[in-house]
Amino acid sequence: MADHSFLESFSPAIDTMVTDNVIDFLTEECMLQAGNAERIFGKSAIRAVFDNLYGTIQTIHHQIDDHFSVGDKAVYRGTVTYTRRDGSTLTVPFCDVFRIKDEKICEYFIYIDWHELSSSL
Repeated sequence: MADHSFLESFSPAIDTMVTDNVIDFLTEECMLQAGNAERIFGKSAIRAVFDNLYGTIQTIHHQIDDHFSVGDKAVYRGTVTYTRRDGSTLTVPFCDVFRIKDEKICEYFIYIDWHELSSSL
């Protein structure tokens, strides 16, 4: 099994709600596909996604239930809890799929149903 143990710090980095903490895990040309949105490329575009998300919520917390790696791929599955600006919370399951290059994320797929979060914004 491949060792991509640096990914164990990725969800906690997201949970800090500091975009730079997330961007540090990515290659310069990283590709992100979140849900059924179009793929975006590069740290600058991904920065905008996280800045937008963080601007719409109070907190975020990931609970990782399991993960595994094979070759240059890794999968993390769990739940994520968002605290909205009004103080209400939403917990939904997610699955992140990564491709790793030189101990950085070069492809990042987020499989999640955000409709309840975005419909309340």
